[in-house]
Amino acid sequence: MNRLLILFILLLASLSIYGQTNYLYIKRGYHKVRKYTEGDRIHFLLKDGHEIRGMISFLHNDTIYLNDLPIPSQQVAAVILHERTKRPFPADFKTMLLIGGGVGLTTVGLTLNNANPTKEALIAALTIGYGPLLVKHFAGRLWYAIHRKKFKFKKKFRLQVYDLRVPARRGF
Repeated sequence: MNRLLILFILLLASLSIYGQTNYLYIKRGYHKVRKYTEGDRIHFLLKDGHEIRGMISFLHNDTIYLNDLPIPSQQVAAVILHERTKRPFPADFKTMLLIGGGVGLTTVGLTLNNANPTKEALIAALTIGYGPLLVKHFAGRLWYAIHRKKFKFKKKFRLQVYDLRVPARRGF
């Protein structure tokens, strides 16, 4: 019974075992900055000026197969991380009107409570209402301005294909 159970477990385990995939590393010196595997989407800028984007279908020796198109790793000038997309303001017109109504109610409440003068109550209500939207909007713009947009392969960065596949053996 135990042998049958072990055989059954090994049979089920063999159905879920996958082979090791190859890796494409972007390195800065000896440190790995970014790792891509087969099946990941990537955007290349080649040395001749062409841009190619697609899915990594195969990695072999120093060749990257992007959508089954072979690209030598020495021909890659940069990896572009993301394109700038036009993001709308974090709130639409209806939300802005509702926040404006809340600012008015907060101003009236603080003024009638004799907590603050009208001018200070209005400034506090505007800060509470519209402050988080403005912080989110301008922090996103600042983050995009300082965030890395691409890896250029000149002095700092280099590209390494790490091939883990064992070549098929020929007959005896």
